[in-house]
Amino acid sequence: MYLTTQALRHSVHAVGFEPVVNPQSGVALNLDLTGRVALVAGGSKGIGRAIALELAGLGASVAIGARGREALEDAATAIGAVGEAPYAFQGDLCATETVEEMTTAVAERYGQIDILVNNVGDSIMGHDWRTGDAEWAAMLETSLMSAVRCSRAAIPHLLKSKHGRIINISSVNGHQPPAGRGDYNAAKAAVLAFSKTLANELAPTVTVNSVCPARIDTPLWRRMAETMLDDTKQTVDEVLDSVAKRDVPMARFGRPEEVAALTAFLASDHGAWITGVAYNIDGGYTKSST
Repeated sequence: MYLTTQALRHSVHAVGFEPVVNPQSGVALNLDLTGRVALVAGGSKGIGRAIALELAGLGASVAIGARGREALEDAATAIGAVGEAPYAFQGDLCATETVEEMTTAVAERYGQIDILVNNVGDSIMGHDWRTGDAEWAAMLETSLMSAVRCSRAAIPHLLKSKHGRIINISSVNGHQPPAGRGDYNAAKAAVLAFSKTLANELAPTVTVNSVCPARIDTPLWRRMAETMLDDTKQTVDEVLDSVAKRDVPMARFGRPEEVAALTAFLASDHGAWITGVAYNIDGGYTKSST
């Protein structure tokens, strides 16, 4: 059974253990985020929801933003079951005015913002070199400009924090793009460049890193798997299993909770000396560059 960091934290505190300290380095494994405020843009489903749950379970006060009300309310209920009830904001996080409204509301509610996770995005199958300007513009708005606008709105608050973190959820497609989906691949590459630029601009006060998943079992991937069903009467799970065995050395899809665990580490005190880095979390899917 996979043990999330939030579950580990709860089990440790339940039996009264203190964080274990390495006697050589003096570093304790302690992911406690109590007293910190995290804003997860795109936090209602899939990876974003898992990240919000993880951060809340580790003690953070969590705010989530998303477009769809039903998924937002469902995520808020789940988050409240593992931690403090979150602030949930419904709106189009590609719109500058909406992003500024959300960020202001979070800062006024909690008095601070310490962690920003940018997870707004989408992936559309079937795009290739013939993809038109409108589709390109829409993809860049969703996958790049949402991160730009959320970061721009949150940075003044992050600069006041002693634990400022920006974590951008990108994709391995940003640095190893497959054929097709050029708009998505280019947008994710731009997120990586934007993250590195911000890391240089905001050091030493705020760390900025990217997390690059691939082949994660999310509602988005399940929708894509439905388009891959054929006359063999395969189920969605069977399609995902076939894709994993074809593409992933670990022979399975990753879980959103595994991406969330990496994100939580970067958001914690253990991430204080890590900035400007893009982390693949893909079960070995990305091919070696050597």
